[in-house]
Amino acid sequence: MSETNPTIPEPKLSLTQVLTLLRDPARWIVLRELSKEPALPVGELARRIGGPPSAASKHMALMLRLGVVKSVYGRMYALTPAFRPTPGTLEIDFGHCLVRLDRPQA
Repeated sequence: MSETNPTIPEPKLSLTQVLTLLRDPARWIVLRELSKEPALPVGELARRIGGPPSAASKHMALMLRLGVVKSVYGRMYALTPAFRPTPGTLEIDFGHCLVRLDRPQA
């Protein structure tokens, strides 16, 4: 019989899903930008990741399937409540790992 520790929350995504999400640096940028803004359109996300809107749309489709973002106001996207940063930080706890989005990119 396995016991769960009530002080450690259950992961919101499987480890495979977290690895899929974090595999592409562009999605890290999307997470950071959506952590700072309430919602952004695909075109603006594309500009911020330095790619075409079609690439941003593909990233958003994956993030929608994983439940990390939601579509608001048409083609604008926002983080779902479960994946909003810890208040006062740019950190998202995925259960399997804590992602710090305020670090400079290498």
